[in-house]
Amino acid sequence: MKLPVRRLVVRSSIVAVLALGSLAVAPEAVADAPCPDGTARVFLANSTNTCQGGGTVGYDPSAPVSKVCSTPTADVTAEATFKNSRGKLVTQKLDLSDGRCGRFDIPGQLSATVTVS
Repeated sequence: MKLPVRRLVVRSSIVAVLALGSLAVAPEAVADAPCPDGTARVFLANSTNTCQGGGTVGYDPSAPVSKVCSTPTADVTAEATFKNSRGKLVTQKLDLSDGRCGRFDIPGQLSATVTVS
């Protein structure tokens, strides 16, 4: 009798851990409300996101940009600067349109800018 109870406890624990893991991912994956056309949704590493209108915005390295999505009618250019393992500065650039998204690495991110046109 003890063996089935032990299996049930282990299986329940695994299900609970998987459920908690999926909740941890949800805030970044699901935005509060859709952004208006002609804007970009910018996701930050601190689990916040914002709709950015036209123009260029620089983001603080204390909350690095993790993901950027364009709306169907916006052309978005996003750049992030990192320091690589050799100490050299490297810039990653994303050109997004038609509702596409792109991701940046968070570790080592020194700066990020997003331009919506």
